[in-house]
Amino acid sequence: MKSILIIGAGVIGLSIAHELSKTKKFKIVVIERSNSFGSGNTLKNSQVIHSGVYYKKNSLKNNLCLKGKKLIYEFCKKYKIKYLKTGKLFLACSKKEESYLKILKKNALKNGVKDVRIINQKELYKMEPFLNGNKALLSPSAGIFDVKAFVKKLFEISKRNKVNFNFKVKNLDIKKINSKFQIYLSKKKLFDYVINCAGMNAIDIARRNFPNYRFPKNKYVRGVYFKTKENLKLKKIVYRAMVPGHIKERIDITPLLDGGYILGPSVEKNHFNNKKKLKYKFINGIKNHLMSINEKKILYYKEGIRPKIMFNKVNLNEDFYIKKVKNNNWINLFGIESPGLTSALSIAKYVKRMI
Repeated sequence: MKSILIIGAGVIGLSIAHELSKTKKFKIVVIERSNSFGSGNTLKNSQVIHSGVYYKKNSLKNNLCLKGKKLIYEFCKKYKIKYLKTGKLFLACSKKEESYLKILKKNALKNGVKDVRIINQKELYKMEPFLNGNKALLSPSAGIFDVKAFVKKLFEISKRNKVNFNFKVKNLDIKKINSKFQIYLSKKKLFDYVINCAGMNAIDIARRNFPNYRFPKNKYVRGVYFKTKENLKLKKIVYRAMVPGHIKERIDITPLLDGGYILGPSVEKNHFNNKKKLKYKFINGIKNHLMSINEKKILYYKEGIRPKIMFNKVNLNEDFYIKKVKNNNWINLFGIESPGLTSALSIAKYVKRMI
């Protein structure tokens, strides 16, 4: 029986623990620096199940998002976790944005997202009468789900399958002994494999253990969400039209399962202090394509960090990094930003095949 140490009890670590514990082949220990599971970036998102429209063809993001989307819906249905297949609209409010819709559709079809279609203004108004726009790309397979209930269920199943969880582990002193890895957890323990999915700390952990190995660099991007409890009378997730691969700030509108809407995320290069000023950036980002919105009901909600990575000073790496360190049974997962949540269950299967 192979012994496996998983570093990190966020949605990725939990998904991997859940997947590996389905069989009796592995003895699994999960360590987490926080005092509970899912306490890092896991819940700091818009709870969207992405459809896979705008990722690069044959990238891990594309392939794992498509597989993960299907697995998430199946998991939610099986374990009675609340979800809603709302669909998503990429909204064009200008001739320029209309040209983006054709690019998005072409990219989606190349990626295997076959159910997308461009709808005209008449159909758009019939579908979402409180939305302003010229045209939109409809992606029916996108949705929302209860992320908190999802990670809780992953934890419960993993515990039931004899996964050993250790919380409040601050001192990560891992030593390589021949082909195995040793860590002290109340006593010395040896592991055949280490899976490093520690989120924003993952690259630092890898560097400490493999100082001569070339890893990507962190390039965190801070994002802020606002929320409104006002009924905007929108049924679908709404994104402004974009060009795939081009990072441009936009304010998304996502329905919540319990009512209201999440607005965002924004892109903040520096830490913000003036929430009032930030709020008006959000209002300006959505007011042109909404019939009306009560500005007083828009409240600060939360902020998260996209764990982007880069290999040089110029270009961000736009794909997930899931690789084994050469000649070592150590697997690193870096840059698991969106659609990492959607891809979580398929990432777990991908990692399992590496063992």
